[in-house]
Amino acid sequence: MNIKDMYLTNKNARPGTRITPRGVVIHWTANEGKGANAVANRNYFNKPTTIPSAHYCVDDKQIIRCLPENEMGYHVGAKSYKPEAIKRLSSYPNNCTIGIEMCVNKDGDFSQMYQNTLELTADILKRYGWGVEHLWRHFDITGKNCPAYFVSDDFARRFTGLTAQQAWAKFKDDVLRVMNPQQEQKPVDKVCIEINGKLLPVQGYLDNGVSSLPVRAVAEAAGVTPGWCSDTKSVTVNGKQLTVTIKAGTSYAPAREIATALGLQIEWVQDTKTVKLKGCVTV
Repeated sequence: MNIKDMYLTNKNARPGTRITPRGVVIHWTANEGKGANAVANRNYFNKPTTIPSAHYCVDDKQIIRCLPENEMGYHVGAKSYKPEAIKRLSSYPNNCTIGIEMCVNKDGDFSQMYQNTLELTADILKRYGWGVEHLWRHFDITGKNCPAYFVSDDFARRFTGLTAQQAWAKFKDDVLRVMNPQQEQKPVDKVCIEINGKLLPVQGYLDNGVSSLPVRAVAEAAGVTPGWCSDTKSVTVNGKQLTVTIKAGTSYAPAREIATALGLQIEWVQDTKTVKLKGCVTV
């Protein structure tokens, strides 16, 4: 990676407060004008009247490091935060996150900027021993439409040709591939999920004869909120810890474990590859 240190000297944007990072937040600059590259965005942060800042700005040519990763930047400040962000990060997520700004200047190459961001993100995650569950969109923390092509379908289709959900899932999958280039990507059979006769809009997967289902989607469809412990990286349903595999930022657990935690009966339909969960949820 071509990383250039251009640390901010603007004390309004660089308070010098030490932090212990817990996650990486992905942003976009929202400036498609010519010349709005990584250096230009760094220089904007360095103006004495500017308060916002981020640790990295990425364009198609280079990565500019604006702040050390152990110093606080002002990239996810808001009047209020989403409950999940407060639970997993802190009541003020600026004090525990690393911010990456993706440049979208029209005289740059979006695909190369995207690749540079993948390599930077993968490097950070590997150095901290994290998986993609430590990746956040600005939107996930404050609700802001940022990065727009990972939040809004119209922007996503214009920049990536995908829906926003697909584009964000692909970004996380791409980060994983950069982190583990030698890992074989074997195809998996998809599994349909039905709860008391209602087919869910999400799917699980079948691997070595074991059906795994997305924990949050299934639990919430059954009227239960799953629990997450960031310290132990454990997922619980009704207080019962599950054996979890994380794929593209989604936690999956064996279907029978989820059924047991919810107190539901389980049936496997081979012809349609469907897991059917039945009964009243035991809380």
